[in-house]
Amino acid sequence: MNYIINIRPRQVISDFIRLMSKGPTSDYWYSDVIEEIREMAKYGRPIRIFRRGVRKYRILDNIGFGINETRLTGNEKGKASLTSSIGGIEVSAPIYLADMSFGALAGVPNVVEAELADELMLISGTGEGGLHPEVARHKRIFVQWASARFGVDINTLMAGMGVVIKIGQGAKPGIGGHLPASKVTQVISQVRRIPIGIDALSPAPHHDIYSIEDLKQRIDALKEATGKPVFVKVAATNYIPYIAAGIARMGADGIIIDGHGAGTGATPLVVRDNIGIPIELAVASADKMLREEGLRDRVTLIAAGRISTADDAAKLMALGADAVSLGTALLISMGCDMARTCHRGNCPAGITSKLVDGTIIVDHDFAFKSSRNFLTAFMEELRLILDSLGIDDVRKLVGRRDLLQGRCLDEVTAKVLGINETHCDSINENIINPGNVWTPDYSIYATQLVRTGDVVIVSMGSTGPPEVEPPKRLIDWLRFDGAQVTKPAIDHIERT
Repeated sequence: MNYIINIRPRQVISDFIRLMSKGPTSDYWYSDVIEEIREMAKYGRPIRIFRRGVRKYRILDNIGFGINETRLTGNEKGKASLTSSIGGIEVSAPIYLADMSFGALAGVPNVVEAELADELMLISGTGEGGLHPEVARHKRIFVQWASARFGVDINTLMAGMGVVIKIGQGAKPGIGGHLPASKVTQVISQVRRIPIGIDALSPAPHHDIYSIEDLKQRIDALKEATGKPVFVKVAATNYIPYIAAGIARMGADGIIIDGHGAGTGATPLVVRDNIGIPIELAVASADKMLREEGLRDRVTLIAAGRISTADDAAKLMALGADAVSLGTALLISMGCDMARTCHRGNCPAGITSKLVDGTIIVDHDFAFKSSRNFLTAFMEELRLILDSLGIDDVRKLVGRRDLLQGRCLDEVTAKVLGINETHCDSINENIINPGNVWTPDYSIYATQLVRTGDVVIVSMGSTGPPEVEPPKRLIDWLRFDGAQVTKPAIDHIERT
């Protein structure tokens, strides 16, 4: 079966490659995290639950269930039910495989994700840019309706089980999608119906959605045309509670909230590191608003952005999410080593390669087996967490803030999350240190501007605060706001 559409690769990667660096770094996805995902991907066995000490600076890492970390033998089997629902569609676990476009990825990962959804009875998002022909064969997919509508027609919309209207994404709130010109090769040109070698730039707003009422018209039209559930994907920004309430009132079946630091194939560095808020703040505040407005039962709430373990999933569900989205972690399980050359297309692991003859491509069978093992281990860890909490059905975990405790969180942050606050055990545990101030290094901007006269374009994984450097106070978590359907657009194409 030809997964690359007649591309003749120079090399097919069929194993995990050596990591670029070892030990803790100013990076969310540092080597210890990657190695743990790889171990799960190799053996398909759970490793540990109620993790502590892997990372320090996320709010999510400083809340927990009050249970000590448990190392596992790998033979444990949980009993709790993970069966859930996403937009009225039954799934075997509350997991949505993230929207990742064909073009940003090199084809094989897109196909593997769709195959995993079918085999494991999950849901897979297709991302922007039309459908890879092999992905279109699978049914448990949600097709994306993004602002540029690349490659989208009624046949595309009818291919899967649902539609996602993409308003924003966590890596670049307020601006549209960006596939660099070098990656717009012949096959991508055909699928997206755009010229070869020209940047594929999506406008920041949908040019038929400039208000919440416009959004309702699009939701209703897509439902009428397809008969399928319609979700809306937005970035996590300071106005997310109001945006979520508006989306629910407009009749969407689900909301995907994409938090700060979420993965992407290409984004301006200044946007990636300075806009958006962490997913845990967004989910907690959105869930609270939806409940206060009597709208919570109308929508499936999916949390996305920097979720790598079942511990992350359990805590986000206790804060109010119905399901979680796995993207970067899934790619790491397929062989991604976080080389961060996604935007250039010269991926050493063959995950985000530019699709031309002589490129490097990840082996399909290796990627499928490894990512299936990772998901199997992830789900088993989630079952074991539920068993330890005395919960027999994952749906009973949603909104159980009473199970969570904060560690070294200030009073205001704990109030936003709606959880109990606990004090630090010692001065060494003072994670959120009021005395620290983050000072960014902007020297890279000057170098790029001198060389090209353009903004710095990077790929996945923010190394900015608050999640890899100590934040100062709550305001450091509430970053610059990006455009959503209720705010004026930041349109990098139309405005000069």
